[in-house]
Amino acid sequence: MMRTREGQIAERKEQMSKIHRANYDKAMKGRSMKAAIKAFCLMCVQWQKEEVRLCTDLGCSLYPYKPYKSRSNRVSEGLSFGAESKKSGRGGDDAK
Repeated sequence: MMRTREGQIAERKEQMSKIHRANYDKAMKGRSMKAAIKAFCLMCVQWQKEEVRLCTDLGCSLYPYKPYKSRSNRVSEGLSFGAESKKSGRGGDDAK
């Protein structure tokens, strides 16, 4: 029996707490790459936000982009991506 995409999404949503469902829906509708990364990382650690923060899987292709890292950790690792960019247009110091 072949499962449908909608069925698989519904099964995953049943496994997660309600707090993560809006982000997951946003990711699954293709509206946000950031939401997709967050959902993937949370799914990997059974929806435990603190476990994402503590992740040590340096071999994961999403490790440099993992959510819930403090800005100081990103700077100390020399990482700067997407929304962290000064050119993001989010009203940072470079906004005109």
